Order: sequence, then structure tokens, then C-alpha cells
Amino acid sequence: MKLRKLCLFALLLLTVVSAGAQMMPPVPVDTAVTIGKLDNGLTYYIRYNNWPENRADFYIAQRVGSIQENDDQRGLAHFLEHMCFNGTDHFKGNDLIRYCESIGVKFGADLNAYTGIDQTVYNISNVPTQRQSALDSCLLILYDWANGLTLDPAEIDKERGVIHEEWRLRTSPIMRMFERNLPKLYPGSKYGERMPIGKMEIIDNFKPQVLRDYYEKWYRPDNQAIIVVGDVDVKHVEAEIKRLFAGIELPQNPAVVEAEPVLDNAEPIIVVDKDKEMRVNILEMMIKHEAFPDSMKTDAGYILTKYAVGTAMAMLNDRLAEYAQNPESPFVNASVSDGTYLFSKTMDALDLSAVPKDGQTEAALAAVYREVKRAADFGFTPTEYARAKENTMSSLDKMYSNKDKRYSSQYCDEYKEHYLANEPIPSVDDYYSLMKQLVPMIPIEMINGLMKELVPANDSNIVIYNFNIEKEGAVYPTEASLLKALQDVRAEKLEAYVDNVKNEPLITELPKAGKINKETEDKVLGFKTLTLSNGAKVILKHTDYKKDQVVLVGEGFGGSSLLGDKDFTNIKLFNDVVESSGLGNFSNTELQKALAGKIAGASLSLASTRVNISGQSTPKDVETMLQLVYLYFTSINKDQKSFDNLMNTYELQLKNKAMSPDAAFSDSLNVTRYCRNPRFTSVTTDDLKNVSYDRILEIARQMTSNAAAFTFTIVGNYDEATIRPLLEQYIGSLPSQKKVVKGKNVFTYAKGNVVNSFKRKMETPKATSIMIWSSQKMKYTLENTIRADMAGEVLNMVYLKKIREEASAAYSCGSQAGMNKNDFITDAQILAYCPMKPEKGDTALMIMREEVKNIAADCDKEMFGKVKEYMLKNYDDQIKTNGYWVNVIGEYVNYGIDLHTDFKKTVEAQTPQTVSSFVKELLKAGNHIEVTMMPETEK
Repeated sequence: MKLRKLCLFALLLLTVVSAGAQMMPPVPVDTAVTIGKLDNGLTYYIRYNNWPENRADFYIAQRVGSIQENDDQRGLAHFLEHMCFNGTDHFKGNDLIRYCESIGVKFGADLNAYTGIDQTVYNISNVPTQRQSALDSCLLILYDWANGLTLDPAEIDKERGVIHEEWRLRTSPIMRMFERNLPKLYPGSKYGERMPIGKMEIIDNFKPQVLRDYYEKWYRPDNQAIIVVGDVDVKHVEAEIKRLFAGIELPQNPAVVEAEPVLDNAEPIIVVDKDKEMRVNILEMMIKHEAFPDSMKTDAGYILTKYAVGTAMAMLNDRLAEYAQNPESPFVNASVSDGTYLFSKTMDALDLSAVPKDGQTEAALAAVYREVKRAADFGFTPTEYARAKENTMSSLDKMYSNKDKRYSSQYCDEYKEHYLANEPIPSVDDYYSLMKQLVPMIPIEMINGLMKELVPANDSNIVIYNFNIEKEGAVYPTEASLLKALQDVRAEKLEAYVDNVKNEPLITELPKAGKINKETEDKVLGFKTLTLSNGAKVILKHTDYKKDQVVLVGEGFGGSSLLGDKDFTNIKLFNDVVESSGLGNFSNTELQKALAGKIAGASLSLASTRVNISGQSTPKDVETMLQLVYLYFTSINKDQKSFDNLMNTYELQLKNKAMSPDAAFSDSLNVTRYCRNPRFTSVTTDDLKNVSYDRILEIARQMTSNAAAFTFTIVGNYDEATIRPLLEQYIGSLPSQKKVVKGKNVFTYAKGNVVNSFKRKMETPKATSIMIWSSQKMKYTLENTIRADMAGEVLNMVYLKKIREEASAAYSCGSQAGMNKNDFITDAQILAYCPMKPEKGDTALMIMREEVKNIAADCDKEMFGKVKEYMLKNYDDQIKTNGYWVNVIGEYVNYGIDLHTDFKKTVEAQTPQTVSSFVKELLKAGNHIEVTMMPETEK
């Protein structure tokens, strides 16, 4: 099927919109970006963007990846990506990482890369721009990546082990089955043989020259784009790019980057496989179709095609979500999308996926296909399409209102896709104007016509894979049984979908409004506190960091600590059960339909000593958000169908949980950390029989019965004159009582030295360890929170250097440290984690233990200086987010600690000695837990 046909629909529409139009209007390129191309073929994109101020992002995108590898190079495109951080002409060894750390750019978070099938992209992000020399150095790094890798054989040998551990870490049941079956899923195509991670026998044994051959053949300026966006001098950056990159010469007769075709299949391709560590069965059906040609993405027809496809998929997913609530549904969840066929650039597919109930795989396939075919046969209803258009228009308004607060990374991603796939890059103004004009004019017939094109009447280009749990006695689907499920649906006489809509307001009768009785202002942190007539407090802080965002967080005293052992399972499932319920007169499904066109949401959750309500909206939808909050306090609607589906999902996930080594490790960590306290253990299949929906709703009513126990913090771009009467209406009217009941201390942290080391059989041998050092005797202060963060960041660097770089014992390792405070306990802790090479487990474990002791004696001065630089930079970024202020105000109101005002001054005052003293004091408590899982080896 050719999606180009859809362009004809768009052309007809445009003829209506603009009388006499004979061709699609081109999508204008944003004039704010400077785009150029050097004589050697290198492309560049440069844009000034001052949000956030004093920051810039640097990318280099290469339109080559693992698909360009020869058979003896499988995995070397990805290996080469690693080597870009292990020695270049201007940055020897690991100096590149060390330099970036010195300017506040953190490896992994801000300095990173990825290798795909047909692209490789590197980024240096959130670079401080106050020093021009730092910006010029980042361009020099991009130059070295493009043309100056040293590829030292000694560094290559060290990195082999790191790659091995990345392969081990990412090897999951699904990945094992994909790798086994890719040749069948891609018959006659290199896509079936070019997973970026490659083959470990090649990784272990290739000669350095083979890697250099790939580098010199494919890393060329005609395959590369430099992207710089941020608070920069555009003309200076352009001049530097020309100075650095113009001298790179193209080789004679350069190899051509050719699109790798994916063949049509006249007969269905069906894969059924199994793995012992799978936790749920999964099913996916794809109907392949031609990818939209890059050459045709420059006009409005492509924009309209994306809108039509996205709208159709959204309406289909709403139908499937609604269907999943029915008791007869053979799946617990299902979804539909349209995009690349697995990971191929040259073929797209309509993708139907489902998690079937036990023994109902064929029925699940039939059910999802039936709903897709129903949409193809009968189309969508006017009410469905009206909701979809409302959602689109609201999203457009949200995007437009925030057009001046777009992060540089957003622009970089757009320019990357423009270079790699010719995706359009109009300005926000142009895109908004185009879509606001066209969306109201696009008829439902266009969307329905698209569905007919996407769903053919025969089996050509159909691909199905079904990955299952391998266990004794299991009966698996067959190719014949899956194909028969499709044929049976085609033989059915389907009926059109009926869209049941409840046309009434969220709240039919407004409650009697309360009053604002008292108002105070905190001029230090810049917020107001309103005390309402029912005792509820509302904190208001206006910001315009995101013009499209208002955030609400409410905290009330109480929490699950007030409940006993009979409610332990209800406590653990409380959040999900309440989330799946309805509100007011609406079921969960009806509520989603009623919220069409609104960008607003809220959720209620239960913590140990607090009850939490959270919400988010655009400024225009603040009232809807507050209405949802009101309904959570006064009218959670029991939705039995939604609850039953949730329980089916839990049962499916939990009954085979023991298959997963990762789940075993997580459970072991939990029981060790909390001394096997059943209040904090994970839910099991046996626990599900103890769940009571009625009791959970009763708990919700109990926990929300007293608004006087709650403080609501609202941060964002609200209109104060508008929000005050809304607060009186929806918060001031909440039920309240005079007595506020606080929670209890139910925490049972492990004391002393506790070691839980165990072995288990695994399909892919893996070793993992987490260690926690803790103390409940340290004071919660700004200074201690900063010292804890510093200790964790320094240890991160130490572990990266000693475990990954020097010992090649792990791909990912690190630490984090912090001060955690609740109503009863201050818990200072350092957490170290390491998924490690089993053969080097003893080495990694020793480093993890010893380096915590070492930092207590002597904190590395150079690493400390880099951490200080990063924290100061990160602070400047965080203060421009609403989430930061919600947290700062919460800590200040709850515990009297101002984490903001003196932050920079306190960071500057720290020394390596103060960090060492903090760690030394923490270790005095003598609390250390260590949970390690090793593979059980065959004897």
C-alpha cells in the first residue's frame, strides 16, 4: 500500500481551502536557523536560543550506522561510538570526558551518544556559554569525533569488556528472541543481521585496523551534520565550523550510503518463540507499507498525512482501551500505531500489539484485528473525530503558548531529523498557523479513507510475532492458528462501532464555595499562603518558566501508616486502583471522553505518612484540574469493569514474576532494606485475593475527609484574579474536621552490617550489586543535603574511572547520595550500584566498598571541583522549572528548611574536607546493606 495516495486527499482539501490550488504549498523552513553546507559536503545548523540563558547544545549527526557494516564488522559502528570517548587528536585517553566534567558537563547525562541501524548521533548538552573558549572546545570535540579519533589499540582492548557488559546488561528475554528471529522478520535484507550491539565473537577478536576501516570509510563530511543551538554568537560559530571542518578532505570515490530495501512478503511471516525468563506473553501484528518518501516531506501534504495518521491511531487506541474493560476481552491491554517497521528506514507498518490473557493469544489477535478492520470498514464516528480534533487544537495552543520557552535540545532533535530524514522544520508560528487553518477543514472522510488504505483485504505484507513464557506443559500458538484467527475475522459480518458519550459537566451541581479567611506572604521564596474557611491551606507562586503549565501538589497528614496488616495489600494497590476508577457520574472511560480538548489531570496517591494529590494543566484548564481534585475528595466512582481489568493485569504480571532475575533482585533488595517488613514487600499473586475494591474506596474517603489536614501548593502561569474564586469554589468547599490525625512511624530500616548474597540460574549470566550506607542520626540541613549530593557525584566519577575504565568490569555503574526526610526520620544514605561482569565481580565489589571508605578519608580535589561546577550549573537550570519550586516550598513548609536562598553560597563554601567529614559521620552509624546476585554456574 502506498501512503502517497493520501496526499491526494490532502490536495483535494487544499483546493477547497485555497481556491485554484494546483499543488501542495511547501512547508517553509524556519528562518531563525542558519543552515549551510561546506564544499566537502558537511551540513551545519546554527540557531540562537536563550532558553535557558547561558546554555548551548552541540550535536554531530552521522547518517551511517550498523547497516553500513561488513560481515566482519558487526558491532563495530557501536564500538566506534564508544571509542569517541577514549582518545582523539586533541583529547588523549579519557581527557575528553574529564574536560567536559571540568565545565559542568556530566558524562551520561549531558555528554552522550547513540548508534542506530542507519544513524549515529553524539551530543554535548547544557554547556555553559559564559566562556567562549569552552564553546570553541566543544566544536573542537565535534571535529575530533568527525575526523580525529586515535583508535589506540590499548584503549580498544580495554573497551571490549565494557561493550560485553553493555550487551549483557541489555540482553533480555525479548532481545534474545528478536536476535534469533530477525533474519525471518527481514528476509533477504541486511536489517535482519545488523543489530547495533553486534556479535560478541567479533567484538572480542577484531583487529584495530578493521575498526579504522569503518571509521575512514563512513565518517566523512558528506555524511555529517553539525548542529549548535543555544545562547551563542551564530556568526562566530559559523566561522569556527568553516575554519575547523572545511579542511577535511573527501576520499576519492567515496562509498555511497544506499538505502537498504525491505522486501514485500506475499505470504504472512509468522514467528512464535519462547523464553524461560519472560513474564508475560506478547503479541504483535504488523501490516507493512511503503515509508513516506523523504523527497515528498517538504510540502503540506506530509504534514496533513502525519495529522491524519496520528488522529486515526488515537481514536483506535481509545476504542481498544475501552474494549479492554469488558470482561470478555481476551487481552489486558492493546494498542495500535503506525511508523517504522521494527527499525527499518525504508519500510513502515501499521502495528497492532497486545498482551493476551492466558490461553487467549489467537483470540487477542482476532479482537485487535477486528477493531482495526471495523474502523476500516465503517470509519470513525463524528463524535470520536470531534474529540480528536479538540485534543489536537488544545495541544497546538499549548505548544504555541510556550514557543519562547523551548529547550535547545528540542531544536537539535528537529534539525537532526531534518538532516537524517528530511523532516520539515517550520517555525512554531508557521506550523501553528497552518494547522489551525487546516485541521478544522479536514473532513472525517479523509481519516476514514486513510483507514481503508492501511488495512488491506489479503495476507500480503502481514508479519506476526508472538513471544511466550517457556514453561513445562505450556501449549503455544502455531503459525496456522494465528493465521486462522485473521481469516475468521475477515469472514465475520461486522457492525459499526457505537460511541457512547455522556454529555454532562464534570460537576452537575457546584458545591457551596468557601472563603479565603487569611493571607500571608513569604517574600524570601516569593509565595503567598491562603487559609480557607475549611482550614485547607493553598500556597501560590506565580512563574512563567513554562507559559503553558500550572502544577498542583497537595499533601495531607495521615497516610498508610494509620492502617494495619489486614490492609497491607490494599495499601500497595491503592494508587493504581484509584487511578483506574471513575469520578463523579463518569466511569474511567467516560471520564477520558469528557476531558476531550482539555489539558488537565489529577491523581490521588497514598504514602506512608501523607496523602498526596497532584495535578497539572494549562492556564486555561485550571478550573478543570481543580474540579478533578474536588471529585477525588468527594466522589470517586466505583468502576468495576476497570478494576477487574486491572486485577487481570496484575495476575498476569505476577504469576510469572519468579521467571525474572531482575524481579528477584529487586525483591531481595526490598526485604533486606526493610527487614522483611510485610508493609513494604512487593505484591504477590497470593496477595491479590486480599484486595477489596470497596475497602480501598473506603480508605480513600477516610484519607480525604479532612481538608484541614492538607496544604495545596500551586506553581505556574495561572491568572491570580481568576484562580482565587476557583480555589474558594473547589478547595474551600471540601469537607473538613477540626482534628487532624497524623501518621505513625512504621519504618524499619536495616541496622548494622547486612549482606544478602545469592545465586540463581539465568539464561544470560548477569551479576548485580547494590550497597547502601545509611544513618538516621544526621541533621536535615541545607549544608548536609549539598554535601550528600557532592559525595554521591564524586563517587560516581570514581566508580566510572575505576570499575568501567580501568577494570573493564561494568558498562554502567555509579552512586547517588542524599538526605531523605519524612515526618519521623531523617535518613542520610549513600547508594552504590553496579551491574557487573560475573568474572570480575570480586574486583567490582571491592572497589564499591573501598571507595566509600576512601572518600571518608580523602575526597579527590579535582573531582570535587568538577562536581561543584556541575552543581552550580544544574542549580541555574533547575530554578527555571516549576517542579523545583514545588519541592523547595514543600521542604520549607514541612520542615522549615530553605534549600534555595543560600544554595550557591553554601556550595561555594564546601571543600573536599567537608565532604569527607560528612561521609565519615554517616559511616559512624555502622549501617551497611549489600545485596548481590550472581549467576549460578553449571557444575
